[in-house]
Amino acid sequence: MGIERRQAARWRGRLRSAKLFDAAKRFLVSCRVVDISATGARLQPETDRPLPMDLHYRADDDEDFRAASLVWVRQRQIGIHFAKPKPPNA
Repeated sequence: MGIERRQAARWRGRLRSAKLFDAAKRFLVSCRVVDISATGARLQPETDRPLPMDLHYRADDDEDFRAASLVWVRQRQIGIHFAKPKPPNA
C-alpha cells in the first residue's frame, strides 16, 4: 500500500455519473464516478479521447459546473482536481 496523500476524505461514486466539458463548457465525454472528495475525483471516461488539462465537471444529478484540472491518466481512469473545494453540505 502507498502513502495516502489526499487532502480531503473521499467516498465511492456508487453508480454516479458525470460529464466533462472543455473551458468553453462544450461537452467532451461522459464518465462513471469511481470516487470523489471535496477536492477532486477519480473518473472512468466512456472513451479514450484526449482531454485538455483545464476542464469543467458536472455531476448528472447537479446543474452546477465545477472548474477542474486533469492531474493523472492511468488504465482508462483519470484523476481531476477541483479549482475550489466544495463545502461539505453543498
